[in-house]
Amino acid sequence: MTSHVRAWLAAFAVAVALVVGIACDLLLGAAAAERAEIAAVAPLAAAGAAFAIAIGVGLLVRSLIQRSLGELAAAMREVVRDTSRRVPPVPAPPDDALREVAEWVNFLAEDADKSHRALARERVLLATVAEGLTQGVIAVDGEHRIELLNDAARRMLDVTSTPVGEPLIEFVRVPQVFELIEGDEAATAEVQLASGARALIRVARKFGHEGRVLLLEDVTAMRRLETVRRDFVANVSHELRTPVAVIRANAETLLAGAKDDPAMAGKLIDGLHRNAERLARILADLLDLSRLDAGQYRLELGRVPVHAAAEQALSAVEPSAARRGVRVEVAAPAELAVAADPKALDQILVNLIDNAVKYTRPEGRVWVEARRDGDAVRVEVRDDGPGIADKHRERVFERFYRADPSRSREAGGTGLGLSIVKHLVESMNGAVGVEPNEPSGSIFWLRLPAAGSVTT
Repeated sequence: MTSHVRAWLAAFAVAVALVVGIACDLLLGAAAAERAEIAAVAPLAAAGAAFAIAIGVGLLVRSLIQRSLGELAAAMREVVRDTSRRVPPVPAPPDDALREVAEWVNFLAEDADKSHRALARERVLLATVAEGLTQGVIAVDGEHRIELLNDAARRMLDVTSTPVGEPLIEFVRVPQVFELIEGDEAATAEVQLASGARALIRVARKFGHEGRVLLLEDVTAMRRLETVRRDFVANVSHELRTPVAVIRANAETLLAGAKDDPAMAGKLIDGLHRNAERLARILADLLDLSRLDAGQYRLELGRVPVHAAAEQALSAVEPSAARRGVRVEVAAPAELAVAADPKALDQILVNLIDNAVKYTRPEGRVWVEARRDGDAVRVEVRDDGPGIADKHRERVFERFYRADPSRSREAGGTGLGLSIVKHLVESMNGAVGVEPNEPSGSIFWLRLPAAGSVTT
């Protein structure tokens, strides 16, 4: 721009010199009277000419500067909109002011572009880390609007969209959470979410900004396991207390002199034996469950004919079935076989058939049937007893759970048999369940891979 102004000023200077030269020439060639008149008006003319020249030069300079600044401003606007763009080079000497401004704008644009790229990389990294966390992460601003919500948090809150910018209260209607957010210090609380999940929420302030960061940890399974453990300990204590109390009472009675009474001594000794057997069964079942939980129960899968396994299990149950007058029928094709551990399958079938015999009506019937079901074999143990109520059906495979505690103890059950059955079936890649039998009774079924359908 400066070079242009200099060129225009030089042109004006030449023009002024030319005008002055012509005026002088006219003055010298004029008569004396005319020269006197010209001399009288010369100062005024010179002043007017100088003023006109100054105005013209000023307007010219102003126009040149405005045009150059306008071009620079337009280029800077483009840079602000898109930091990847640059101000075009200004054709001027190195010490030109506008050229220096353009170079500094380009330098700042380059620095801003680098910062934007680094910020974008950090955002992608943060989003990747947040999405990879098993804990839920929620970031909110000072107005409690969501800025970040990862997949784990969406699952806990049962949210299918990405509600960035939406108020948190639209998705979390737990007053305790907002009490934590409003607090000045980092805090932790355990709350029940609307989705049914139980979450441990930690709230921290955002460094250097208004708002909060919430870390949600799903503790539903942990609390459920703690409840199961407490119930298990309580149930074990209760189940062991009864036989131990009977054994102790009978022993004390014998020591007190009942041993000298043959009739009384026989009854007490029989009670000792029965409760000792019951205690042994409970401890054996507990040991089996412990080994199953620890993965120490070794299973050797092989081809096991279902009909032969059912007949073998029936032979172990026949005495109790005969005492109650229960007829057990086995219906399974001789060629039907499953991929299972023979000992585990025998334990499963003995347990299911024995339960059916114990809990069906006297003189009742029990059916053991098997059939092909796709690439698996379905085995059913049905009875025509009173059945199991709907509210108990889902929990019969829990440890120590009894639909009818009094009947179960009278029948000699430990409350662990069906839990062992469930563990063994699932360990052999199968499934187990219970359904109502029409018109009465229950159907306990298990589904195991057919022999040859899996690698053993």
